[in-house]
Amino acid sequence: MLSNFRNFKIFMPGPTQVAEDILRIGSWQPPYNRTQSFSKLTLEILEGLKALFNTRGEVVILTASGTGAMEAAAKGCLSPEGRALIVNGGVWGQRWVDICRANGLPFEEIQLAHGTTVDPGDIEARLRGGSFDVLLINGHETSTGVLYDLPAIGEIARRHNALFIVDAISTVGADEFQMDNWGIDVAILSSQKALALPPGLSFVALNQRALDRLDSAPASGIYFNLKTYLKNQARGQMPYTPAISLFLMLHERLNQMRRAGLDQGIERHAQLAKYFRDQLPDLLLQVFPLRPSNAMTAVRCANGINARELVRILETQHSIYVAPNSGELETRVFRVSHMGDQHEEDVDDLCIALRSTIDSLRPVRQMSQQKS
Repeated sequence: MLSNFRNFKIFMPGPTQVAEDILRIGSWQPPYNRTQSFSKLTLEILEGLKALFNTRGEVVILTASGTGAMEAAAKGCLSPEGRALIVNGGVWGQRWVDICRANGLPFEEIQLAHGTTVDPGDIEARLRGGSFDVLLINGHETSTGVLYDLPAIGEIARRHNALFIVDAISTVGADEFQMDNWGIDVAILSSQKALALPPGLSFVALNQRALDRLDSAPASGIYFNLKTYLKNQARGQMPYTPAISLFLMLHERLNQMRRAGLDQGIERHAQLAKYFRDQLPDLLLQVFPLRPSNAMTAVRCANGINARELVRILETQHSIYVAPNSGELETRVFRVSHMGDQHEEDVDDLCIALRSTIDSLRPVRQMSQQKS
């Protein structure tokens, strides 16, 4: 059974391919974490994360998925007495809606057509017309591939005194991200995206404005209480047993990114995205969103090719994983990540497999047309 999970290439927007040297660190025996050495390692990780977010604020490390970090941020910074405005452009915008609804946090939403970006003017009109104290958005709506204009939106949020919370899970490290300069109060990241690590860790960055909001909020729950983490992290510790092996891998990965240059990492994602997108016309495929991220390309199928079937054939016949879609986009759009330990040779292999798969699907389409 385990052999099914070896010898494949992954182009998913999470999890992403992990480099062999990082995987080797993950195979070490996990050390005991209540030591001065582990505290020192944790404090160094926190400084590396602040540089990645471009913030002078604090960063909380959670052993949790990205959704866990989103919920922790919402529970810590939103109030039943306030009201949030949510930009909902797809699956992950809907995740903000679901979190607020489940926790009894009042909200309204701006719903977008799939693949479209939000007009900052529409956000300003809603903030001006309603008593909102929080703005929730995804920096990159991964279900459709749309990258939002965070600098413009951050300026609007600050102008209307709305706490600006960004799910930047598939943005930080792949696209430019200036948390402090763009007026972002809270930003969220996960390990399995541009950090190119296995899933299991998520991070909540908070500026002073968000920290003040957190301090004034009543205690909410135990595991996702960000104040408890901040208190323990001051001495380099976690309140509960963390994913110790992932801490070791994260420490090395942040050092690698620092040595290479954080800007170089963003440029590498941009180059891989362009390299892939330049080959799409020859494959009779199209980029789906008008404003895509470096992290991922949402690809529209043409000529009646079924995207869900294409994804299945890539997996079963070529051992290549790309991301399917759901809902109205299920048969029309699939997604290809440019994050993780990925190189141009990997993109070449993907495009060869795509060409073979598309050629195999065309006769099916042609026969169905002839029968009709």
